[in-house]
Amino acid sequence: RKQSASAEWKQSAMRYSDAVQQQLQQAMAERDQQHVASLEEQRRAEAERDAVQRQLQQAMVERDQQHVASQEEQRRAEAERDAVQQQLQQAMTERDQQHEALLEEQRQAEEERDAVQQAAAAIDG
Repeated sequence: RKQSASAEWKQSAMRYSDAVQQQLQQAMAERDQQHVASLEEQRRAEAERDAVQRQLQQAMVERDQQHVASQEEQRRAEAERDAVQQQLQQAMTERDQQHEALLEEQRQAEEERDAVQQAAAAIDG
């Protein structure tokens, strides 16, 4: 009877040990699954962060390119405006010179006319 109780106790202890072992294995399997899921989530988050980072860099590159293009366009417009202003200045200078020349011609013509009139008056006189 003692042996039978001892054998039962051993069997009971073995069953308990098996049950604990099973629970431990299940807990370890769940922990491993959670760890894998956590790693996958971390990889997804990093991939998403990297994608956002790339988009941000792309947007910054495009903004910089637009800024450079805008500055170039502004420089072209200023150069064009300066050229037009220079042409206008040149045209005004030429017009002023022509006007001066015309006035001088007119003055000389009036002097000649006056001289002719005086000469005619002297002859008549």
